[in-house]
Amino acid sequence: MILKDQLFKFLENLEIEHKTQNHKPVFTVEEALSVFKEFPDFGQCKNLFLKDNKKNLWLVGALFDTKIKLKELSKIIHAPGLRFANEDLLKEHLGVTAGSVSLFGLINDKGHVVNVILDQNLFNHKTLGFHPLTNDATTFITPDDLQKFIKALGNKTQILDFCSF
Repeated sequence: MILKDQLFKFLENLEIEHKTQNHKPVFTVEEALSVFKEFPDFGQCKNLFLKDNKKNLWLVGALFDTKIKLKELSKIIHAPGLRFANEDLLKEHLGVTAGSVSLFGLINDKGHVVNVILDQNLFNHKTLGFHPLTNDATTFITPDDLQKFIKALGNKTQILDFCSF
C-alpha cells in the first residue's frame, strides 16, 4: 500500500502543488467541520466508497453538504443496488480504513477498477481538501490538479451535477 509520504512524492512528480495541515483524527463530516473552522477557506469534501449489484466499485467526491441520493445516482450511472462498500473492499482497493476515505486513495487502486464520480460543484472552489490516506490530516489541491491526479492514475471519471437530481 502507498503511504502518505509516497502520495506526496507522486503529487510532486506530477507537479501538483499541495499543502497539508495536520489535525486530530476525524471520522465524520461533523467532526471535520469543528476542526476546519481554523483553516483558510476551501471546498470541504466528503467521499463515499460504494459498490453495486454488478460488483462495480464507485468513489464519489462531493462538497461536504451535498445531498447524495443513492437511488437517483444509481439510475443515472446505471449501477443497480448502489450501496456502501464494506471495509474489506475499502482496504483492498483504496488502502484506507473507514473514516479515511479520500480521492487520494485511488493511488492504491492498482487495477483501476474504481469508477470515480465528481460533483461539478467541486469546481466552484479554488482549493479542495482531502485526507492524505489518513484522517489526521487534510491535503489541499486545486480542482484542476485533482483531475490531473485522477487522470494520471487511469481511473474512469464522470462529472455530475448532484443538485440536478
